[in-house]
Amino acid sequence: MSSSQPGPMEPVDVFTPLREAVSRLFDEGLTPERLMFFGRTIPVDVIDTPDEYIIEASLTGVRPEHVQVTVADNNVTIRVGRKAYARHDEDVVYLRRERIERPTPEMSRVIALPSKIDPEKVEANYEHGVLTLHIHKSEESKARAIPLHVTRETAKR
Repeated sequence: MSSSQPGPMEPVDVFTPLREAVSRLFDEGLTPERLMFFGRTIPVDVIDTPDEYIIEASLTGVRPEHVQVTVADNNVTIRVGRKAYARHDEDVVYLRRERIERPTPEMSRVIALPSKIDPEKVEANYEHGVLTLHIHKSEESKARAIPLHVTRETAKR
């Protein structure tokens, strides 16, 4: 008589999903999307328009004075140094404490753009935790329409 219920799990089988997840992490590498999970990168959107690149970076909880943007060649670097929340006196009694007070290391993100940019024409706006950069393309890197000169074929014989 066979039973349809599985037998007891081996102790090693409990760790199989974890082992598979770690193997996938090493096989597929640490992409920016995976690093966001660990909180060590700045998530960005990069938009390409005919005249400019627009970069939107999420910097939730970061004060504007802790943000530094630099441009060199076709690279844009966003650097953030965050400070810990202000600590209270030790005699303070918390009814609830959910914000972990720990120093956050400096983070940076370099975005390589596909063409030359004009470093003199970069605008940076910071509102509600979102940094928006408008980066104008240099004139030589803008796409140009090439006119076609059509030669008429001689009459078919």
